[in-house]
Amino acid sequence: MEAIELDDFRSRHASQTYWCGTWLGGCGHQLFTKLYTDRACHFAHGPDPEHTSTCARKSSGVASADHLYIKHGLLDWLAGQDITATATISRDADGSIGRDVLFAPAGRDTLRVLLSSPDSRAVGEENPARLVLGPEMTPDPNVLLRQGYVNRIQLVPDGTRRRIQVGTERHGGTTDWFDLDEVELTDSGLTTPAVEEVRRLRTTRRPIGVRTPKAPPPQGRPTAWAVSNETHGLPSKDRDAVMAALKEAVSDRRSRTEIRRWLSRAEEVTHGGATAEENDLIRAAADALLMLERGVGVPTPRKPTFQESKALQRVERLLRVLPQHKAHGMAVTLRQRNQLAKAAEQASAWLTDEQRFQVREWENDPEPAPAPRAPQTPRGRSPRLPASRSKPFNGADLADAVRDVLEHAARLGKTVPLTSLCAQVKGLGELTESDQMQVLRRVRPTARPRSAKPQRPALLTALITTEGGTMHPIYRQLADHAGHHLPQQADSAWTTTVQILHDRYRTS
Repeated sequence: MEAIELDDFRSRHASQTYWCGTWLGGCGHQLFTKLYTDRACHFAHGPDPEHTSTCARKSSGVASADHLYIKHGLLDWLAGQDITATATISRDADGSIGRDVLFAPAGRDTLRVLLSSPDSRAVGEENPARLVLGPEMTPDPNVLLRQGYVNRIQLVPDGTRRRIQVGTERHGGTTDWFDLDEVELTDSGLTTPAVEEVRRLRTTRRPIGVRTPKAPPPQGRPTAWAVSNETHGLPSKDRDAVMAALKEAVSDRRSRTEIRRWLSRAEEVTHGGATAEENDLIRAAADALLMLERGVGVPTPRKPTFQESKALQRVERLLRVLPQHKAHGMAVTLRQRNQLAKAAEQASAWLTDEQRFQVREWENDPEPAPAPRAPQTPRGRSPRLPASRSKPFNGADLADAVRDVLEHAARLGKTVPLTSLCAQVKGLGELTESDQMQVLRRVRPTARPRSAKPQRPALLTALITTEGGTMHPIYRQLADHAGHHLPQQADSAWTTTVQILHDRYRTS
């Protein structure tokens, strides 16, 4: 979580304490939250001057809790298929857990995920199609020969989460990996597109004596264990080489893609446990990746030149004026289009994606037909005055009025339906949807929190709702324009933003 989220977390749970859980090898000592602004906030052990704490979690890799991710992830995946299931994580005689997870779907045979075993070899199963192996498990060669495939499971980093993938290893040794949305649980067990292909090839009959062209060998995706890095030429199976490559990628400040790739392989090779140095390196790599994704520590780009700044200002002005002209029936001339294209070309390096899209729209917009020539008025009669056009709306004044209404609602801890907002701000409801969007994009808060703690940006327009009090669709467009890209299911993120706004204005 970020710093502002940790502040909110602390205030909501001020009376609670936290302890290192013993279920995953923890020590049972008390934990405390640590706040950072340049990396991820996290829990940490308290001071231990007597050195009485011997926590095994400190030497465990991030993959040591994969069985928990698998349990919750597969249960959610089964629920998405309307399959009710229960899951059991077994505990060995020595007290260790996490070697296998057993799923019992209602009305179906059980499904077992075997992550590890004492001899690293899959134990015999009555139905191998219902056995899923971890990345370190060696499949039974007899099962591979008889069945033609075995299914595997792995977890890959996905931002601050871990995403489940199911792979199908063929008899030839190649493994194809799929996300859960490509996998099904059928009466025959866990089924992937590669499993269907193997079954189809094994059930296809060919008449004797009929020659068929030889099919090209399948181009399966390489497994995570057989991939070599193009830059370093080091096989990922070599643990020391993987850790060295990860350390070099972090120290050289390489791209997010390369750091993420080596971090994923480092987590794979340290699945069974990591040394203190390896664990520190993995944490440093995760922090570096998070900083790159947030834009922290990235070199500041050069400033635009005087000509580029002027061109960017012309683009912004034309993109603001041309829609107004078109909305009020005024012709957009070819000269104005050429001015926009020329300014956009000069300021190309500084345009946002939305500005580029708007420029392309104006370039592809068909030119209006020339206006018909006005008829000559007869002599001796006074010319008829044309109807006065409506004055262009004042976006700045409307934005200020919208801001006042929203800030008042924030102080009261309320939200404002869009229809109510249009009724309170004179002239807003008379605008088109695109003009309303322009006004709302200019809404800026005036109040500033008095707290010296770092604050996360929160759009004031998040307080605009539907009649039912839910997030209005227009907020997603405003958030995307401001760079706050919302997830597909944005209700939780929107609710958090509204709560942050209410808290800020009550204390400001």
